[in-house]
Amino acid sequence: MTQLEERIKEIVYEEFSKLINNIEGDFKTNYIKKRYNFLLSQLDKTITANMVFVSSFESKSGFAIESCAKRIARLKYGDKNVPTLVNPRGIKHNINENSINGQYIVTDIDTDNGDLRGNISTFRATNVASGKGGGRTESGVTQESIKSLIPMAQKFKTSGYHTKPVDLAFFDGKDWIIMELKAGGDLDSSNAPANVEKLLTIYAGLNVSNSKAYFATLYNKNGEGNTWTGAVKKHMAFPEMFLIGKNFWNTILPDGIKYERFTEIYKEALEELDLNLRINEMIKKTIT
Repeated sequence: MTQLEERIKEIVYEEFSKLINNIEGDFKTNYIKKRYNFLLSQLDKTITANMVFVSSFESKSGFAIESCAKRIARLKYGDKNVPTLVNPRGIKHNINENSINGQYIVTDIDTDNGDLRGNISTFRATNVASGKGGGRTESGVTQESIKSLIPMAQKFKTSGYHTKPVDLAFFDGKDWIIMELKAGGDLDSSNAPANVEKLLTIYAGLNVSNSKAYFATLYNKNGEGNTWTGAVKKHMAFPEMFLIGKNFWNTILPDGIKYERFTEIYKEALEELDLNLRINEMIKKTIT
């Protein structure tokens, strides 16, 4: 294993170790809450405990993998280009970076303004995809069309500063890349528009011409190599505005390390963490 591969394994190990520690810390409390649910009262304790773990793991693993992605991206692009505070326009602020978890954009655009949000919602709604098969027209939300949001958002400038959390953002040497990052991206039709508008609001707040926005997923829920399906495709041009599974990881992994090798490293890290053993011990300790 190369030094770079060892560093990636170390990152995965550290972030998922924190995750398991957090789950272990409140697992008993969450289990007891589930036992009060009469709908589950007839289930075996082990089954209920497994359900509690899966639910907790799914809800908390998002931040762990976002942290992994940010740290891995820094191996490729450098710390300066994957900042905690994304502030390419140099907006004045008094934020202590050490108090921040994740990443935030810093902007002088009032991203909470109702009129701005209304304009972004209208932009999305008037550009939805239509039709099926050969007669389908893709969404008009493209890397080119979203540039119109930049001058529009400038109408909502303020004298102070605002912040907006972003799942992942970095400078690739040419453009600022911002992402809405999901596990598999299996959003229903009611959640998809809100997620797209959230991403477009961040893009409008960043407010630089050399920027791109992507909806990204950690894995292809349809299976790597298969065409990804998801409600978000109705609201953003596919595949231009998407980084799905392998394409996402290959965008942030250091040169010479591809997605397939990363999945092997990830597996090795979790084996060293004794994930399955710790889960089983946690469940056994809780239900006895």
